[in-house]
Amino acid sequence: MTKEELFALITKAGLIPVPVIQDTGTERTFNYFDGKLEGFLAAARAIGSTAVFVQDSPLEPWLFLYNPDDEGDDDEEGDPENEIDLSKVSPELANYKKHLGQNYSFHLTAKGGAADLCLIIDQPWFADFENEVERAQGAAILSRRQHRKN
Repeated sequence: MTKEELFALITKAGLIPVPVIQDTGTERTFNYFDGKLEGFLAAARAIGSTAVFVQDSPLEPWLFLYNPDDEGDDDEEGDPENEIDLSKVSPELANYKKHLGQNYSFHLTAKGGAADLCLIIDQPWFADFENEVERAQGAAILSRRQHRKN
């Protein structure tokens, strides 16, 4: 049986199939809707939700900062003196400063019955931003290692 066949059978039974990806890494299980906003809203209505909680995430200056001392398993923050402004390491990353204050992501949660249904909506440019942050972090680490050798 395929996913499409299964969904067709559920629909034929008068129910709404809700595709989810479960996150069981916390004390509670979160059902992340696996689809677009329109489907999420239909599923939210189907589980009896009358409201959708919206958490927005604006791009903030600290997202451009990197502290190599923070790389570790302990919760201690590194020395602020070692903090690196990655926008100075990567001109490509600096281009994203035009998005400061803009929301890069929305986390939606609909509560209905015994289940929560979540959806994360990221701005189209945010995945490229994250990739550029990783590249800049790598460049900063290499530069730091080379500096230590000298």
